Amino acid sequence: MKIKDNYKAKATVAAIALLACGAAFAGSKADIHVMTQNQYLGADLGPIIAAETPETFNAAMIQALIDVSNNNYPERVQALAESIMDKKPHLVALQEVFSFNCLDPQGTGQCALFSNAFNDHLALTIDALGGQYEIAAQVQNLTLAPPALPIVGIPVFLDQSAPPIIVQVIDRDVILARNDVATTPVEFNCAKASLDGCNYQAVAPVTVGGIPINIERGFVGVDATIDGEDYRFINTHLEVKLLGDNPQSAFLQPSQSTELWLAILDQGVFDPTKRLVVTGDFNSSPVDTLPGGVPTAYQQLTTGVLINGTPLPFGLADTWYLRPGNPPGFTCCELADLSNAPSIHDERIDIVFAYPTPAGKVKANVLDTEVEDKTPSGLWPSDHASVSVELTY
Repeated sequence: MKIKDNYKAKATVAAIALLACGAAFAGSKADIHVMTQNQYLGADLGPIIAAETPETFNAAMIQALIDVSNNNYPERVQALAESIMDKKPHLVALQEVFSFNCLDPQGTGQCALFSNAFNDHLALTIDALGGQYEIAAQVQNLTLAPPALPIVGIPVFLDQSAPPIIVQVIDRDVILARNDVATTPVEFNCAKASLDGCNYQAVAPVTVGGIPINIERGFVGVDATIDGEDYRFINTHLEVKLLGDNPQSAFLQPSQSTELWLAILDQGVFDPTKRLVVTGDFNSSPVDTLPGGVPTAYQQLTTGVLINGTPLPFGLADTWYLRPGNPPGFTCCELADLSNAPSIHDERIDIVFAYPTPAGKVKANVLDTEVEDKTPSGLWPSDHASVSVELTY
């Protein structure tokens, strides 16, 4: 994968601004409370992407719809919202905020077979929060609907003797703000703009039902003023470590993290007067490595280096390591059907980073990992844990 020639020049410009940023915060104090929450779409999309024939693709789509319905987002969202309302953070970063829509042009009634599948997860989330939080900004990622598709949606045949239903799927990353927190979306210099944010240029091209598409990932940010202090809060969801059996896909994630760094530090966007909080599902943990010593996404963000080795003056603090004690803080992942008990998380990929490093107390908690956190029907709220972090500067 080629690396842009201008990485080093952009990093040099950013270094000057970043050094000034550290000095600007000396001796100041303020609090911000944030959360990150991967809401889980409710199914594994791997078999859909891997399907090589129309028959296996159709079967994979049917199974995914069954799984999404069984994993019952209308029930799970109540538990996810309860975690937010219990902590009452100023800002919340959501990933995998899906919308599933079913069209039935022939009126066959087949959409009703998947009673819990076809919902807008964002609308259900806002409703479950009872008006306490508002949508501050969002970015649209993977889209199986127009205009990303040349057709109205993905046809799914439940009965070969009947017309298909048409399925539309949209994935988003969203920032919610408590309704007493004023925010403004960050205007990034996007190569690929999407709603209030950007999609990464490094993407995974796949074929879905014979149609070539990109598995879009993105990032979005807001500026917020809390107790008189200015913050920039950024949410992202990076690509998984490996897509199928393609070894080159391992470099998508670190390429995306370099894009994220450059977008954050762009001289026309970066504001050294704002405290920076970067969070999300990075699909990259502190213990991950890549072939050839290529820095992982986590290493890039914490050490301040780009994928090609270009150094930045410093990186972001992983706030989990600033809390008292040393629990592992694992955040991923439960079984795809959310049925396991107890929790089986074994890696920490949902992270809150900060710059400058908070000088005061840091309180960080992993949520939704106890059996009592399950829904009434026995489902985990998500396959990921939510993470709550309170920063004192």
